Amino acid sequence: MKILRRIFWVIIALAVIAVGAVAVIGRETTLEALFGPIDRSKIDFAALNRSDTENDYLVCPADLCRAAADKVSPVFDVPVETLKTRWQTMAMTQPRVEAAEAYPEEGQFDFIQRSDLMRYPDTVTVRFIALDEKTSTLAIYSRAHYGRRDFGVNRERVEAWLTALSRPE
Repeated sequence: MKILRRIFWVIIALAVIAVGAVAVIGRETTLEALFGPIDRSKIDFAALNRSDTENDYLVCPADLCRAAADKVSPVFDVPVETLKTRWQTMAMTQPRVEAAEAYPEEGQFDFIQRSDLMRYPDTVTVRFIALDEKTSTLAIYSRAHYGRRDFGVNRERVEAWLTALSRPE
Protein backbone atom coordinates (compact mmCIF):
# COMPACT_ATOMS: atom_id res chain seq x y z
CA MET A 1 0.00 0.00 0.00
CA LYS A 2 2.86 2.38 0.87
CA ILE A 3 4.53 1.76 -2.48
CA LEU A 4 1.30 2.56 -4.37
CA ARG A 5 0.97 5.78 -2.45
CA ARG A 6 4.55 6.74 -3.34
CA ILE A 7 4.01 5.92 -7.00
CA PHE A 8 0.84 8.02 -6.97
CA TRP A 9 2.69 11.04 -5.52
CA VAL A 10 5.56 10.65 -7.97
CA ILE A 11 3.06 10.70 -10.87
CA ILE A 12 1.35 13.77 -9.39
CA ALA A 13 4.72 15.51 -8.98
CA LEU A 14 5.70 14.76 -12.59
CA ALA A 15 2.34 16.06 -13.84
CA VAL A 16 2.78 19.28 -11.84
CA ILE A 17 6.30 19.73 -13.27
CA ALA A 18 5.02 19.15 -16.81
CA VAL A 19 2.16 21.62 -16.39
CA GLY A 20 4.55 24.13 -14.90
CA ALA A 21 6.97 23.75 -17.80
CA VAL A 22 4.17 24.29 -20.29
CA ALA A 23 2.99 27.38 -18.43
CA VAL A 24 6.48 28.86 -18.21
CA ILE A 25 7.95 28.10 -21.62
CA GLY A 26 4.90 27.32 -23.77
CA ARG A 27 3.52 24.16 -25.33
CA GLU A 28 5.42 24.32 -28.60
CA THR A 29 8.77 24.85 -26.89
CA THR A 30 8.00 22.09 -24.39
CA LEU A 31 7.21 19.67 -27.24
CA GLU A 32 10.51 20.53 -28.90
CA ALA A 33 12.34 20.09 -25.60
CA LEU A 34 10.75 16.66 -25.15
CA PHE A 35 10.80 15.35 -28.73
CA GLY A 36 13.32 17.54 -30.55
CA PRO A 37 12.79 20.29 -33.12
CA ILE A 38 10.53 19.68 -36.09
CA ASP A 39 12.18 19.11 -39.44
CA ARG A 40 11.83 22.32 -41.44
CA SER A 41 13.95 21.23 -44.38
CA LYS A 42 12.68 21.89 -47.88
CA ILE A 43 10.72 19.07 -49.52
CA ASP A 44 11.82 18.01 -52.99
CA PHE A 45 8.80 16.17 -54.38
CA ALA A 46 10.82 14.59 -57.20
CA ALA A 47 13.29 13.03 -54.74
CA LEU A 48 10.95 12.51 -51.78
CA ASN A 49 11.51 9.43 -49.65
CA ARG A 50 8.48 8.89 -47.48
CA SER A 51 8.72 7.97 -43.86
CA ASP A 52 8.31 4.35 -42.83
CA THR A 53 5.78 5.48 -40.23
CA GLU A 54 2.04 5.68 -40.81
CA ASN A 55 1.74 9.40 -40.19
CA ASP A 56 1.86 11.10 -43.58
CA TYR A 57 -0.24 11.53 -46.74
CA LEU A 58 0.96 12.36 -50.25
CA VAL A 59 -1.03 13.70 -53.19
CA CYS A 60 1.08 14.10 -56.31
CA PRO A 61 0.83 14.30 -60.09
CA ALA A 62 1.75 10.96 -61.64
CA ASP A 63 4.93 12.26 -63.28
CA LEU A 64 6.38 14.32 -60.40
CA CYS A 65 6.96 12.18 -57.32
CA ARG A 66 9.36 9.27 -57.09
CA ALA A 67 7.59 8.12 -53.93
CA ALA A 68 4.30 6.28 -54.23
CA ALA A 69 1.47 8.75 -53.79
CA ASP A 70 -1.67 7.98 -51.81
CA LYS A 71 -3.67 9.83 -54.45
CA VAL A 72 -3.05 11.37 -57.87
CA SER A 73 -3.45 15.15 -57.83
CA PRO A 74 -6.62 16.61 -59.27
CA VAL A 75 -6.48 19.06 -62.16
CA PHE A 76 -8.09 22.46 -61.60
CA ASP A 77 -9.59 24.56 -64.40
CA VAL A 78 -7.91 27.73 -63.16
CA PRO A 79 -4.51 29.35 -63.77
CA VAL A 80 -1.81 28.44 -61.27
CA GLU A 81 -1.86 31.89 -59.59
CA THR A 82 -5.60 31.57 -58.96
CA LEU A 83 -5.13 28.10 -57.49
CA LYS A 84 -2.35 29.38 -55.23
CA THR A 85 -4.44 32.32 -53.99
CA ARG A 86 -7.47 30.12 -53.34
CA TRP A 87 -5.34 27.56 -51.46
CA GLN A 88 -3.63 30.15 -49.29
CA THR A 89 -6.94 31.81 -48.42
CA MET A 90 -8.53 28.45 -47.59
CA ALA A 91 -5.55 27.17 -45.58
CA MET A 92 -5.30 30.28 -43.44
CA THR A 93 -8.97 29.98 -42.45
CA GLN A 94 -8.35 26.52 -40.97
CA PRO A 95 -7.99 26.29 -37.18
CA ARG A 96 -4.51 26.50 -35.65
CA VAL A 97 -2.73 26.99 -39.00
CA GLU A 98 0.26 29.22 -39.50
CA ALA A 99 2.31 29.91 -42.60
CA ALA A 100 5.84 28.53 -42.37
CA GLU A 101 8.65 28.29 -44.93
CA ALA A 102 7.98 29.63 -48.41
CA TYR A 103 9.75 29.15 -51.71
CA PRO A 104 7.68 31.44 -53.95
CA GLU A 105 10.06 31.19 -56.93
CA GLU A 106 9.19 27.47 -57.04
CA GLY A 107 5.53 27.89 -56.09
CA GLN A 108 6.05 25.88 -52.90
CA PHE A 109 4.80 26.75 -49.40
CA ASP A 110 4.70 25.11 -45.98
CA PHE A 111 1.92 25.44 -43.43
CA ILE A 112 1.91 24.12 -39.88
CA GLN A 113 -1.32 22.97 -38.28
CA ARG A 114 -1.26 22.03 -34.60
CA SER A 115 -3.57 19.55 -32.94
CA ASP A 116 -6.26 21.01 -30.73
CA LEU A 117 -5.36 19.72 -27.29
CA MET A 118 -1.66 18.84 -27.26
CA ARG A 119 -0.56 21.23 -30.04
CA TYR A 120 1.40 18.55 -31.91
CA PRO A 121 2.66 20.07 -35.18
CA ASP A 122 1.93 18.66 -38.62
CA THR A 123 3.49 20.28 -41.68
CA VAL A 124 1.60 20.55 -44.95
CA THR A 125 3.81 21.31 -47.95
CA VAL A 126 2.09 22.31 -51.17
CA ARG A 127 3.61 22.97 -54.57
CA PHE A 128 1.54 24.65 -57.28
CA ILE A 129 2.11 23.49 -60.85
CA ALA A 130 0.94 25.20 -64.04
CA LEU A 131 -0.18 22.73 -66.69
CA ASP A 132 -0.96 25.46 -69.22
CA GLU A 133 -2.34 29.01 -69.07
CA LYS A 134 -5.79 27.88 -67.88
CA THR A 135 -5.21 24.70 -65.85
CA SER A 136 -3.07 23.78 -62.88
CA THR A 137 -2.48 21.12 -60.29
CA LEU A 138 -0.59 20.72 -57.05
CA ALA A 139 1.47 18.33 -54.99
CA ILE A 140 0.72 18.04 -51.25
CA TYR A 141 2.72 16.29 -48.56
CA SER A 142 1.17 16.38 -45.09
CA ARG A 143 3.06 14.78 -42.23
CA ALA A 144 3.26 14.50 -38.47
CA HIS A 145 6.57 15.24 -36.81
CA TYR A 146 6.12 13.21 -33.66
CA GLY A 147 4.92 9.66 -33.22
CA ARG A 148 4.54 6.74 -35.57
CA ARG A 149 0.78 6.92 -36.27
CA ASP A 150 -1.61 9.76 -36.84
CA PHE A 151 -4.89 7.79 -36.99
CA GLY A 152 -5.65 9.19 -40.46
CA VAL A 153 -5.40 12.86 -39.48
CA ASN A 154 -3.14 13.83 -42.39
CA ARG A 155 -5.32 12.03 -44.95
CA GLU A 156 -8.49 13.58 -43.55
CA ARG A 157 -6.91 17.06 -43.54
CA VAL A 158 -5.70 16.87 -47.12
CA GLU A 159 -8.98 15.43 -48.40
CA ALA A 160 -10.99 18.11 -46.54
CA TRP A 161 -8.76 20.87 -47.87
CA LEU A 162 -9.02 19.54 -51.43
CA THR A 163 -12.80 19.41 -51.07
CA ALA A 164 -12.85 23.00 -49.80
CA LEU A 165 -10.60 24.07 -52.67
CA SER A 166 -12.86 22.39 -55.24
CA ARG A 167 -15.99 24.25 -54.14
CA PRO A 168 -17.04 27.03 -56.50
CA GLU A 169 -16.28 30.49 -55.18
